[in-house]
Amino acid sequence: MKRIFYYSGYRLAVFHWHNNECVATYAFNPGEEGLDKFQTYLRATVNIPVRILVDLIEEDFKKETIPHVGAADRKAIVSRLIDRQYRKNIDYVTYKVVGREKTGRKDDQLLYSVLSNPEILDPWLKPMQESGTAISGIWSLPLLTPKLFKKLDIKATNVLLVSQQVPSNLRQTFIKNGTFESSRSAVVNLDDATIGEYISTEVEQTIRFLSNQRNIGFDEKIEIHIMCRQADIDEIKSMCVDTNLRTFHYHELNELETALNCKLESSEYTNGIYSYVCASQLLPVGNYGNHSTFVKYYEQLSSKALYAASALLLLAATILAFSFVSESVVLDEEAITLQRQTDVINKNYNKQLAQMEDQLEKAELMQSTVLLANKIESNLTVSPLSFMTYLSKVLGRTGMHDTEITHLIWKQNQSLEIPVAQRNRPKTIEVDYGNLEPINQIATIKGFIPISKYGLKESIHKVNAIAQALESNELIRIVNVKRMPVDTRSDATIDLEAKKTTKTSEIDDQEQGQFEIELLMIGKAS
Repeated sequence: MKRIFYYSGYRLAVFHWHNNECVATYAFNPGEEGLDKFQTYLRATVNIPVRILVDLIEEDFKKETIPHVGAADRKAIVSRLIDRQYRKNIDYVTYKVVGREKTGRKDDQLLYSVLSNPEILDPWLKPMQESGTAISGIWSLPLLTPKLFKKLDIKATNVLLVSQQVPSNLRQTFIKNGTFESSRSAVVNLDDATIGEYISTEVEQTIRFLSNQRNIGFDEKIEIHIMCRQADIDEIKSMCVDTNLRTFHYHELNELETALNCKLESSEYTNGIYSYVCASQLLPVGNYGNHSTFVKYYEQLSSKALYAASALLLLAATILAFSFVSESVVLDEEAITLQRQTDVINKNYNKQLAQMEDQLEKAELMQSTVLLANKIESNLTVSPLSFMTYLSKVLGRTGMHDTEITHLIWKQNQSLEIPVAQRNRPKTIEVDYGNLEPINQIATIKGFIPISKYGLKESIHKVNAIAQALESNELIRIVNVKRMPVDTRSDATIDLEAKKTTKTSEIDDQEQGQFEIELLMIGKAS
């Protein structure tokens, strides 16, 4: 729905338009009572944007010639021009360039209209602003007349449209070649004369004014189109007579409704017709007013834009949600299909695996056998035979041929350390032939040196020489001398050297010259 507030300078009329039909009309008289009713109306109705349509005697239309300049410079020239003639009315001015002169500097012809007394709107604008009513624009009724003119299908070059919007005013608008040129408003007092007499008199005065202003020549023809009630046509015809330069045409209100394809509830004047022309404007951009007048309308537009944006976002989110849901359903179905395929594959795999179970068990035994064979092969280099051969070479060296070996203990080990025996418990060695780590050998060598022949010091030296020779072998990692031909503890006594000259022959070499060496031989990796 659209709301049009028509103001003629005295009474404010409200028209509610839904599509092409006027669904409600209201009228508010000036004065305290009328303004109170108007405020009640504003509070009781939905805040639909309002279009104000003014038809005032205080509206001036003039033409000026200005230099042909750009838009910014033209605006500055018009501002100075208006400020010089209408200082307080800068917010109630509209203008446009209607042509250029054909000679001289070819200046621009500027047509501007000014509301010379804008304070006349204050009694009605104030309650609208206090109630937060959204005003989308203020339109001039004469400037909307060309919109109505196009609907009447008039072909003449010079046309004067005469209309009566309220009983007390008569509006005459001159249109040349379909373009607005000028407009006049006159006061009508039917107590002095009939409507026909007023129209006849005012038309003649307006034509003389247009001739003086050079809008038309004195010998140019002009068509006068009068929009009036059906009841006034006969009386007007009796006073307005056609001549060679003037022809009169009449448009009854019902004819105008048909031409505009609109429907009024009831109207005796053309204010309802013009309210529809104003309501039918697609762009809500009026002729007068400043930013503060329309701030509520701008806020309303911003609110609607945000609401529309949020609705679009919600719609997009809903579409995306449905898309994700549908995609998840498809993925769930694919997952179920894949799970079924997996179950079938596992079932077939287990079936095939069951048939190969005997072969797999044999393969495991074969693998263990291969590992054991590899272990045996890798430990050939640390066999007792190879060690005895090496030990014989060590003992066969000069000065060590009379060393006697009494014990040789040989054990397998799978660590790089020699196990330490606990008290009253022999040391244990565990070997895992399935382990890929190499198997080492622990050897214990026991024997004695004839110290009666060499003496204690030389015997100890010979044992150390044997240990050093063993350490030089690349396969021997650890060499521990566990016993020497003499006890080297701090509480032991050495008296062998002191008694050597008297009792040497009585010393038992097998007891005094004993030694014990423990060593770790590493194996080579297979």
